[in-house]
Amino acid sequence: MEECRQDLQRTPRNHTNAKASALVRDNYRCMVTGVPDLDAMSLNLTPSTPDGNFAVTQCSHIFPDALGNVEIDGSTAKASSPFTWKPLQEYEAATDISTELGSASQGANLHRLENILTLDMKIHHLFDTMKMWFEAVEGQPNCYNIELAPNMARPFFIPRRVQFLSHHPELPLPSPRYPEVHAACCRIAHMSGAADYLDLIYRHMDELKVLANNGASADVLSFALHRRLAVVEHGKRQESG
Repeated sequence: MEECRQDLQRTPRNHTNAKASALVRDNYRCMVTGVPDLDAMSLNLTPSTPDGNFAVTQCSHIFPDALGNVEIDGSTAKASSPFTWKPLQEYEAATDISTELGSASQGANLHRLENILTLDMKIHHLFDTMKMWFEAVEGQPNCYNIELAPNMARPFFIPRRVQFLSHHPELPLPSPRYPEVHAACCRIAHMSGAADYLDLIYRHMDELKVLANNGASADVLSFALHRRLAVVEHGKRQESG
């Protein structure tokens, strides 16, 4: 076990190492629900729960690992959510974060633990699609209220508040600045209707069989191509990891 801990990295260089280090930091549990990871239980890295509950956790980037691969309107953006990051152009803190995360060769800084959450796959999906975000609780470091998209009922497995805790002090928690900017982007998107626009495009991608000759399907085509690129790039990382 000590040898495994020595292999952990404060600043992982790829997706696989980031997931491994974050799992140890987070005690092999989803940071929101506290439910242990199934694979970790199978490897006896964490005890099973009395009720047999488990999570299939994923390595969730606050600023996603596809950011360095797609450029939209002159700015770097997550391929699977191209409209998500447009409000960040108006948000002062985002400029420093973009430089910070993109400064390493091939965007390896995106995998630093300050940018990583261990989340159950359902929660990861909500976070990634801007239906859930974290609002810092004033005066309580690393404590967040969990906010949901307007008109979305709160699932039973999502608490109203969560306290992030590193179970190994040498492995840093997410930087408070990153959830702050992500939350600002989510709020702006929902106020502007951008989130509904994303949902509409997702539906069109499923329903559209033939692209319109008059260019009316351009948004759908652009979004589909960028989204596909993100999926391909993510798959390559998983295989190489």
